[in-house]
Amino acid sequence: MPLKGFSTIFESTFSNDLQDGIVEYFDWELLNKGNYFNVSLGETVDGKDYSRLKPSTSDNFVAGKAWEGFRKNWVWQSGVAYNPSPIVGSNPSKPGISGVYINDVFYSSSTTGTYSHYIDYYNGRVVFNSPIPTGSKVQAAHSYKWITTDYAAAVPWLREIQSKTITPGDFTTNKDQWNLPADLKIQLPFIGVEIVPTRSFEGYQLGGGQWIRSDVIFHCLAEDEITRDKLIDIVSFQNDGTFYLLNNNQIFQNNDFPLDYRGMPVSGAKTYPLLSSVYNGGKIRFINTSVSNLTSYNSNIYGGIVRTTAEGVKLNI
Repeated sequence: MPLKGFSTIFESTFSNDLQDGIVEYFDWELLNKGNYFNVSLGETVDGKDYSRLKPSTSDNFVAGKAWEGFRKNWVWQSGVAYNPSPIVGSNPSKPGISGVYINDVFYSSSTTGTYSHYIDYYNGRVVFNSPIPTGSKVQAAHSYKWITTDYAAAVPWLREIQSKTITPGDFTTNKDQWNLPADLKIQLPFIGVEIVPTRSFEGYQLGGGQWIRSDVIFHCLAEDEITRDKLIDIVSFQNDGTFYLLNNNQIFQNNDFPLDYRGMPVSGAKTYPLLSSVYNGGKIRFINTSVSNLTSYNSNIYGGIVRTTAEGVKLNI
């Protein structure tokens, strides 16, 4: 009898699909509950320009090539139900924000030549094809996600959890934590999704298929107890709720991932609802949800854990 549950060793399997599906589902549904802040051009609070970008300190770029906002994880998705809508353009061939301002002159995302650029939405930065002077005034009207949902493995020891990021503070002067480039830090609030090695099976029907139940841990981190408790509630309230996984293998075969390797949306990028409709990976239900380990790691970081079981049917096992 051949091995069951997968066709080749190179394809995505249930654990990968489950983790990806949970992250995409929460990311999209949180947007529809207002999980973003709009930053208009030149918007200032206490003298700080929220739209202002600074040269990245990342070693991956020469000076003046990459410019970062004070918050990462920018919104590129359109069609969000919450009002007011995120700041994104209306051109489906160029999803996301429409462009950047350099020294008060607007350059669209279709610009060619000196100021041609792409936008890395996950890291909240604009990357120019060629460096521009580091003394330039670079701004972008954009929306950033407040709660970040990502893989728990996205917080390895080489990344630092950055607190006190609600306002830019000393952002442009690179003082203290602001000196870290976007790719080396995690900003709070944060929900980290972890698939743990606890699994059970039960027969689904005569002729094949099984119920598969896999435990999932949500690591909830915030800068204060109130927000930490909010994250705990948001996740735990999904007990007995259902959502659809994505069929990553079909998405890969059709080269239809919404973001490219740079973190830039591709032309006609599909959001979660359309992806889960076109590439349906099956329905999942959360059961047996519990909360534990509410703690304070220090005066700026509060954490808690939600553990649940993801239950679904897999027909090829």
